[in-house]
Amino acid sequence: MQLESIFYFPSLNETFFIIINTVSITIGLCLIVYGLIKQKKHKKSTLATCCMVLGSLTIITHIIQIVAKLL
Repeated sequence: MQLESIFYFPSLNETFFIIINTVSITIGLCLIVYGLIKQKKHKKSTLATCCMVLGSLTIITHIIQIVAKLL
């Protein structure tokens, strides 16, 4: 029995993968902008800080995925 038949994982089309990552990066940018606007209106807002951190992490992880997929 071959290992490939046991551990078969269907993969998405590469262009579809890049489109999903691009949309996620755009959502991350929107979260950062929303957090910055909310931070400007309310000086110490936990929601604004969470949005900015979550947006930054989303952008970083999806950029790493795109770079890893292209290499």
